[in-house]
Formats: sequence, structure tokens, C-alpha cells
Amino acid sequence: MHIKQTIALVTIALLVKLFAILSTNFDLFGDEAQYWIWSQNMDFGYYSKPPLLAWVIGGFSSLFGSSFEALKIIPAGTYVLSSFVVGLISQELYNNKKLALLSGATFYLMPAVSVSSFLISTDVILILFWSLSLLFLLRTRKNPKTINFFILGIFLGLSFLAKYAAIYFLLSMVVLVFLDKATKKIFFKKFFYFVFFLGTSFVVLLPNIVWNIKNNWVTLSHTSDNASLNKINFNLLQGVEFILTQGMMVGPLLFVFFLISMNKIKYNFATKFLLSFSLPVLFVVLGESILVRANANWAAVALISLSIFFTNHVYNLSKKILVTNSIINFCICVVLFFFISSTSSLKFFNRINGISSFATTLVEKHMGDINFLVVEDRLLFSNLKYILNESQKKIYTSYEPGKKITSSFHLSDPLPPTFNKSFIFLGNIGEINYLIKKNQIKKIEQIKVIFKRSEIEVYEVTF
Repeated sequence: MHIKQTIALVTIALLVKLFAILSTNFDLFGDEAQYWIWSQNMDFGYYSKPPLLAWVIGGFSSLFGSSFEALKIIPAGTYVLSSFVVGLISQELYNNKKLALLSGATFYLMPAVSVSSFLISTDVILILFWSLSLLFLLRTRKNPKTINFFILGIFLGLSFLAKYAAIYFLLSMVVLVFLDKATKKIFFKKFFYFVFFLGTSFVVLLPNIVWNIKNNWVTLSHTSDNASLNKINFNLLQGVEFILTQGMMVGPLLFVFFLISMNKIKYNFATKFLLSFSLPVLFVVLGESILVRANANWAAVALISLSIFFTNHVYNLSKKILVTNSIINFCICVVLFFFISSTSSLKFFNRINGISSFATTLVEKHMGDINFLVVEDRLLFSNLKYILNESQKKIYTSYEPGKKITSSFHLSDPLPPTFNKSFIFLGNIGEINYLIKKNQIKKIEQIKVIFKRSEIEVYEVTF
């Protein structure tokens, strides 16, 4: 009975998500709008991310349009596929169909997946292809044929094209090789196939490597800056917070029950495999959280294996706990998407609230016959470019040539120093001092908005 209950919860959870997407008045977050902008100009790489998410958005938009509702279906739908793959991984490891169904369902109901189901992010795509890579690594170990090595290489290459965090997969493979003799034997005995697998991944990633070479490795440079390893500030509390957050993201009851029953862990190949593809990632990101900082999603791929591992462990000890965990996680999902569907005024949602109304007011009240808008802030630029896509307004961002590039729009949409047409400017007026032509600047308004902590300064710049 617990299986039918859990599958019913998954079905209802999916419907709740879709209803919330159709009902809410929230806007895209700035990063989401940025990914959409990238998708309108297909390339083999972008300033801060590899290209796969932009390709997915571009392909999906060409079929279903670029509306808020259409774009938000991408993460909600992708997690259905990822959950199915998680079930297949469980089946490969434990050969138990009931457990496989529960593993897929438990993964889908995780709070981490519920939150991420409303976010268009590189993690969504990475998790799908990381899961597929895990599945075919197992199938390659079981049946080391050329085709399995080839498919594994394809999926790992696509994981890298989704997000460079796929490097953790190779780290985890090394750990598994040391822990599991059968895996070690296959990869050393079939060394040519192993090289073939790596070569396949390299070929898939090659266009992005070439793009980075042509663009001075700008993506890797940004990734390095984002890690902030030059700003070490040892803080154990941040490490504790990271661990607790990961536990909450898997499911509070599942996490707590696992901790109090760790002495009953069964040490077999499945355990070695799943821990090899979770603990190394968690330890690396935990270290960064203690030394510098770490966002909760930086260890997202670790939760795939961890979810399967926890589900199997609890399944063998208490199926009631597993069902109760699913009910609790389902309730978390329903509450979250209730707030989304009702366009909640909670501060948690501030950054995606009121942007469309701001854009409408800006155009109607201040732009009139002015067809040019210059926006300093990257996230606001992204939102306004997406919202005003079908208007005749041309949007630039302020960027003085020669300064450090900190946004993809400094490359694609910089306001030229020679620009001499009247425009509306949003931001710190000092950021356009580099303009060569003399101009008159008039501060129109200082607007307090929900989606930004500071007020937005609006200027009219005329020539």
C-alpha cells in the first residue's frame, strides 16, 4: 500500500507545481532571464556557464514559446525524467522494483527537488545527465561493451556542458576504483575502452573548450572568482549550517532516522558506489563552506546518490518511516507551491516579485518616445530585456572599455562611449561618465521596489 500512496503523492505534487506555475504572478529571477537571453543567440559557451541549458531553453522555446509558464515547465518536467532515472539506478543496484519505485518517488519529493522544480538553473540539467551517467557506469561495470562506454562518455560530456561541477564525477570514479575491485578490473582490463570513454566525453566538450580558448577562458575565470578561494575566512558554523541544510534538502525525517541508525548500514557494492558519488562532493563543498562560503546547491549532485542510499537503508528498517518522510516532504512541496501560486508577499520571494509591474510603469511613465534604456545591474538588465523583448526599446548596460568584465552583457550589450542618443538610465550615474559626448542628466525618480534591497535611481540622459 505504501507504494501506491507514494506514487499518488508524486502525481499530486506534479499537478500542484503545474497549477502554481499557471497561477502565480511572480517573475523570472534575473539569472533565469539571463539564460533565456543566451538562448536567443546560440553559442558554444557563455560568460559564466557552459551552453547546454541555453540550448535546452532555445529548443524548448522554439516549440512552446518563451512565456513564463512555458519556461518554468522545463525544470518541473526535467525532474520527472531525473526521478525515473533515479529509479533505474536503484533497480540496477538492488534489483528490487518496489524499492526502485520508492527511490524515484522519494527523490522527486525531496525538498531540494521541490525548490529546484521552480528554478531554471544549470543544476536541473546537470542532475539529469549526472544521473544518466551513474546509470550507464553501472551498466558498463555489469556489461563492459563498447556501446556502454560510448554512451557513458556522451552523458558525462553532456554533464560538463551543463555545469563544470561534473568534474566531481571523475573524482568520484577514482574513489570507486580504489574501493571496488570489480570496477578497477574493468577499467584497467578494458583500458582502451576507458580511454575511448574519456575521449568521447572530450569530443562532446570540445566545442566549449574551443569557445573558451577564443574568449580567454572567461567562463573558467568566472568560476574561479565565484569560488572566492582568495578570501579565506575560517568558520566552522558555516560548515554546520551546510550539513544541516543538506539534511533538510534530502528530507528532515529521512536524514534524522538515517543518523540514528547508521550502525545498521550494510557495506556492499551498492553502498560503496553511492557513497563514492556523494561523500567526495560533500566533503569538497563542506571544506569550501568552512574556508570561504558555499551555496547549498553546490553539492546538488551528491543528493542523487545520497537519496538512493538513504531510501534503501530506511526501506530495510522501517517502510512506515519512508512513507511518513514522503508525506512530510509532500506537505513541504504543497506549502511552497501554495505560496508561489498565491504570489506570496513573504520576503523569501522578494527577488521575483513586482518586476513586470515595474517595467510597465517605467515604460509608460518615463520612456515615451525614448527608445533606449541603459541598466547598470546585471539581474535587472536580464529581467527588463526579457520583459521588454517584444517592444521597440533597445537595452544596453553601462561598461567602460578596458575595465574588468563582470557580466556577459559587458560583452554582448555594452553602451558604446560614442553613444549620442537620449536614453533612460537605471543605476549609479557615475557608471556612464566614460561617455565622450556631452550630455544633460536629470534625475527623474528614486523608486523603492520589492525585488531590490536598495532603491532604483532613474535618470533621463539627453544629448
